[in-house]
Amino acid sequence: MRRLMVLAAVFAGVVASAQQPLPIRSMGDSEMRGTLKQWEVAYQRLHPTVHFDDKLWGTATGMAGITTGASDITLLGRPVTANEVIGFEWVHRVKPLGLEIARGPLWGEGKSPALAVMVSRRNPIKALTLAQLAAVLGCPTDASRQVTWAMLGATGVWATRPVHAYLFDDQTGTGVFLQRTVQGSKDCWNWSIVQEFKDKPGNPAANQIVAALRKDRDGLAVGTMTSAGVAARVVSVDGIQPTTQTLIDGSYPFGRGIYVYIDPATLKSDKIVNFLRFCLSQDGQKVLAAQGDFLPLDTSTAAHELTKLQ
Repeated sequence: MRRLMVLAAVFAGVVASAQQPLPIRSMGDSEMRGTLKQWEVAYQRLHPTVHFDDKLWGTATGMAGITTGASDITLLGRPVTANEVIGFEWVHRVKPLGLEIARGPLWGEGKSPALAVMVSRRNPIKALTLAQLAAVLGCPTDASRQVTWAMLGATGVWATRPVHAYLFDDQTGTGVFLQRTVQGSKDCWNWSIVQEFKDKPGNPAANQIVAALRKDRDGLAVGTMTSAGVAARVVSVDGIQPTTQTLIDGSYPFGRGIYVYIDPATLKSDKIVNFLRFCLSQDGQKVLAAQGDFLPLDTSTAAHELTKLQ
């Protein structure tokens, strides 16, 4: 009799487990952990039967999740790379579906913050354009031509001074974003004037970039607002300064996005699609803004991203 009772209890447990709905599984950017948790808490108030399983081990692991089927959602602090798309497409015979779901903040290393174009405080330049940056930083048509501050609008004694550029390494996600923003599809810098930096233990690339600028009054640096400090002056780009509002509305050229990627087949899952719709809804974006790690999308961008889930 006791044995029958044990077997009955085991069977009941198996049945209960089988009836338990599968969770929504997420992998990717560990910096999104706080925001994702708040989205989940808010969503569960409306849909208490929906559960979540998050394994946010870093952006580098994110695309492996939806490529192998280990997760339903990938969170990335940068756009997907060409190689990641190729890997996914090789398995699924279709490209992953990407959604911009938030914006990087003005401050906050590691959270895809906006990039800032900086000069020495002794430099008279206060504004630059993307076209000027492309002309100076991009692959030169004449490698023998000296790059001077006159090309960036300087006059007087500064006109003949050389430009020394300090940038993020173009093999990093930040470096790829910088290169795409300045040059589009071109993938070469003017190596005669450019020095690149990668993160080191305890010494982020952004800090190294500003340290180099601090020693060089002829320097042109692209770092972050957090690293700028008193040694550098942030200049406007295309007439726009980096502010919280210009990042939210998308007008500042070096503002960065936060992305979700899914297998297009996931659109057949109402459970997952409805959660993503919530994240992009006004209520979901308010949750994101209140959590504070990232910035919300402007209304028109959020509406556009929602159409991808139809």
